[in-house]
Amino acid sequence: MTRAQITRFRKIGKYRVFENWGDESRPKDLARVNLIYGTNGSGKSTLANILHACSIGAPDVARAGIEFDVLVDGVQTVVTEAAANFWPRVRVFNSDYVRENLKFDDVDGPRSDSLLTLGKANVDAEQELADAENRRTEIEPAAAAARAEAKAADKSLQQRMTEVAGYVVDDLRSSPVATYRGTNAYTRANVRALLAGDRSVFDGASTDLPADRKLATSDALPSFTNLQRPRFPALEIIQDESIALLTTDVTARPLARLANDPPRAQWVQEGLALHEQEENCSFCGNHITDTRRSELAAHFDRSIVDLQERIDEHLRLLDQASRSSGAMAESIPRDADLYPDLAGNLRSARTVVRDQVDRFQSLLLALSAALAAKRANPFVSGIEKFDLVEIPTADAVISVIDAHEQRRSEHVALASAAARRVELARVKGIIDEYDSSASRLHELNEHAAALESELKELSSRVIALRNLDADPVPQAAELTSSVTRLLGRSDLAFTPSEDGKQYRIERAGSPATHLSEGERTAIALLHFLASIREGVVSGDEPIIVIDDPVSSMDDGILFGVSSFLWSSLVESTYASQIMLLTHNFELFRQWVMQLESAGRHVVGGFTIHEIRMRHRSRGASTPRRLPQLDPWTENQQQSRRLRSLYHFLFARVAESVLAATPEMSLAERMDVLALAPNAARKMIEAFLSFRFPQHIGSFHSGMKAAIRELDDPAIRTHVERYLHAYSHNEEGNISAIVDPSEATVVLRSLFLMMRANDARHFSAMCEALGIDEPTLFALPR
Repeated sequence: MTRAQITRFRKIGKYRVFENWGDESRPKDLARVNLIYGTNGSGKSTLANILHACSIGAPDVARAGIEFDVLVDGVQTVVTEAAANFWPRVRVFNSDYVRENLKFDDVDGPRSDSLLTLGKANVDAEQELADAENRRTEIEPAAAAARAEAKAADKSLQQRMTEVAGYVVDDLRSSPVATYRGTNAYTRANVRALLAGDRSVFDGASTDLPADRKLATSDALPSFTNLQRPRFPALEIIQDESIALLTTDVTARPLARLANDPPRAQWVQEGLALHEQEENCSFCGNHITDTRRSELAAHFDRSIVDLQERIDEHLRLLDQASRSSGAMAESIPRDADLYPDLAGNLRSARTVVRDQVDRFQSLLLALSAALAAKRANPFVSGIEKFDLVEIPTADAVISVIDAHEQRRSEHVALASAAARRVELARVKGIIDEYDSSASRLHELNEHAAALESELKELSSRVIALRNLDADPVPQAAELTSSVTRLLGRSDLAFTPSEDGKQYRIERAGSPATHLSEGERTAIALLHFLASIREGVVSGDEPIIVIDDPVSSMDDGILFGVSSFLWSSLVESTYASQIMLLTHNFELFRQWVMQLESAGRHVVGGFTIHEIRMRHRSRGASTPRRLPQLDPWTENQQQSRRLRSLYHFLFARVAESVLAATPEMSLAERMDVLALAPNAARKMIEAFLSFRFPQHIGSFHSGMKAAIRELDDPAIRTHVERYLHAYSHNEEGNISAIVDPSEATVVLRSLFLMMRANDARHFSAMCEALGIDEPTLFALPR
């Protein structure tokens, strides 16, 4: 049997209002006796519900992400919601316990014979409990080992899929498919989806991994735009004009000597222009006679000059066609300029075009030579035979270039398809390995789940049996006496039912129908305290959590309940830890006085905390309300001053006003605003009941009377705005809205109203609580 204490509520991931919650190291480490005060809506009861849910293994806490520091037999450890060996020792009294343990036959409530079902210990259950605990002890390590083996197998399989995903990324990082560019985008989840999906997809896996990988990661080749495509004269123009020029006859009277010597004739013709104004020949020095000039003019008459000019023009045409065809042949792309698989077609096309150009240039060369001879000797008429050829075209090469351009435009699609084939090939390679590992993992999980299910059932059964064993029914006389002591009156009596499993509740000898909420709570509290008495509970010493034990009870019996709890829990040291949570300030005050008075004599020590809602921002998100657990002041003088609810509220509101600055965040402003409908209203109610007793019970009337004492129009405006927001009902309306930016101003205005109505009282309160009155009313800078 172990003794344990929760020392710190470190973290709660998600449970109702506790979402991504941490204690921020604000509270003190919990002791054996712990008192926590919190108003309604502070998260106090939710904290108790968390402990209750963990103690019974409720589904809604299964993923709460709880981390609590726990001291077990002096050893510090951390427990989560799944700590099955720890939580059964935690016993929680709250509204759920009242509802679950006060059972009446009448479904409509405590009517009819008012039979209260409290339960009875079962002797046979003791042996069943022992057997269940033995079996649980036996399979706990087996279940843990099975789950560990299943986790190891799952981890190995996950790592293998991660490894394959890494191969895919390494292969295809440079592909146009973004998914393959990093292991943060392509993960084992992608691999698992393929392996778990339709296996027919692997029919498209790559059969040539290197080639597909190269295609997938290659860039599109540049467009080829350097091919020259000249426009040639029609073949008929080239050949027909050449033949026409070669067969043209001239009408001049030739000089025999020049006609038979074309080079000399050309030399003479070129020299004519040089001798038009000369008398003597520049070459030989002889006199040029008029007769000689007439003979030369007849030889070189206008028909010869015209023919020669036509031949010169045609020769230029042929020369241009020859050079253009050569340039076209030279501009044909190289093999490396186009996609490699087009190289064969490119070579064939290149050969076709160059052959056409060679034949074409041969024809042009022959025609040019004949025309040059004709020009030199226009008197010779005749023609050689020329082989006809086609005008060269680049059509064959253009067809290959078009295929290259088409390939370029389709490159992303082709590369993406190749990348997909590579991915499928990589994943296909581990299909057999995956199937084997997945099958084994399934078997391990099935085995672990079976053990865990049995363990969970055993744990639930153990809890149930312990509760059955720990559900003692006090004797009727003891129960009647305890209720009398607790309620301070003796009108309720208990008699056992005929089967001994129930008690009949009677009031003045008749069935006690219509039990009040307070009476139900008192009876359930007695039942709870009886169920955790020493000698009744089997197993570890309990951790006792009590939430709002005086809820719905009359103030007159509060002292009795407080005394009963103190003697049952604090003076008795059987429980390893006690946590008392309450929203009742009077009960809280009584326990603070008793704890501080007892001091170090409280066995195991004590702590006092307050839980309240604060607004917190997460990044740029809107501030949201989260519980905050703070230690109560350790200054005993200050603590004594706060033992009145009025003093406590006055100090709380004043502290928020004093701490306010213009630079406050929205979250801090909303914390101040939250005081308006709760603490501030209760403070004002207490003040008004003292100042205007004739208006007690009517908050609105009291406020109107107090406002009349205000002379400052601005203050009146703020107080009236508060009045309109929070006094339409006699209960505070927490949903009413005041601008967060005005919250501090409104609270300061309420203090100004109090001072205007009773300055001596207000100053005395400030002095008693150590509040600097001038600073309270100073405007923040």
